Parts: sequence; structure tokens; C-alpha cells
Amino acid sequence: MARKPAPTKANLFKAQHDLRFAEEGYELLNQKRDVLVMELMSVSALFVDAEERLREAMGGAFDAFVPAYLAAGQDTMKRVFSSSRPDVSLEVSERAVMGTSVPQVGIETGGDALFTGLLDATPAMDAAVSSMGAVMTSLVAYIETVATIWRLATEIEKTQRRVNAIENVFIPESQAAVTWIKSVMEENDREELFKRQLLKRKG
Repeated sequence: MARKPAPTKANLFKAQHDLRFAEEGYELLNQKRDVLVMELMSVSALFVDAEERLREAMGGAFDAFVPAYLAAGQDTMKRVFSSSRPDVSLEVSERAVMGTSVPQVGIETGGDALFTGLLDATPAMDAAVSSMGAVMTSLVAYIETVATIWRLATEIEKTQRRVNAIENVFIPESQAAVTWIKSVMEENDREELFKRQLLKRKG
């Protein structure tokens, strides 16, 4: 403790109040950290599945795109794909986990554009377009999972730093202040009692 407070009743009351406040804050932050860790573990369990779904969707898109490209050629692919683009709508909201906002992302599309019979398009091209839609859906789910993990991990780290500060700095300082003020006040009380007894004998 850099500076000792004056040994007064007011400072003793303040030090005791600070100690109770620090201990309550320590318990609350510990609970917050535990809940965040449980949520992180739950979301992390979904990450593997989200990653696998995205990998499968991208693999399927590649498998569908290559034969369509080889059959139609670059010029036809450009012309068909630029002729119609389905509407894509992202809806981003948030939910709170112990005061920490984590994202919830939804995607809506106007449906797959089907080109068979138009602009020299082929069924293979329709399959390629549909597979791209699957990639978007999987990508949104993957991004939501990664963003949630990042936010939770960041908040856990911040909360742990606060827990450490309270445990290693604020609580010891408050305890030391209470102990020191009490010891000085008790010593002063003993001295005052001794003086009164001495005056009594002399009187």
C-alpha cells in the first residue's frame, strides 16, 4: 500500500466498505467468467460442424462449377451469371451473454435463379448457381460462429484481468488498510486508557 490512510473511524468505515465491495465484485466477476466459459465451450463445439458444412458446400460448388464452365465456356458463363442476380438479405441481430453482445446472422435469398433454356444456359449451370447459394448459407453460419467465439474469448480475457486485479491488488490493499487502521486505533485506545488510569491515581 503506497500511502496509509489516517487512522480514523471514517477511514475505517471506508476501508471496510471498499473491502466488501471488492469481495462482492470478485464473486460476480468469477460467476460472469464461468458463464462465458461455458458459453464459449458450447459455441466452440458448433465450430467444427460449421467449418465442415462450409467445406462441403465449397467443395460441392467447385464440383458443380467446373463442368458447367467447361461445357459453356467463359463468355457464356459471364453472360448468364450477370443477367440475373437473386436478392440476398442479411439480418444481423445480437443476443446478450452476461452483458456481452454476440451476433446472430440470418440470410434470406430470393431463390435460385434458373437459366436452363435461356441465354444458352444448361442444367449444369443451374446446378452451379444452386451450389453457390449453399455456400452463402454455410458461410454466414460459419462467420456467426467465429465472431461469437472471438467476442466471448475477448470478454473472458478482459474479465480474467479484472478478477486478477481485484484478487491481487484491491482486496489485499483494502485488507491491509482495515488491519492497519484497527491496530492504530486500538493502540490509541490503550494509550488513552493508560492516561486516564494514570490521572486517576494521581488525583
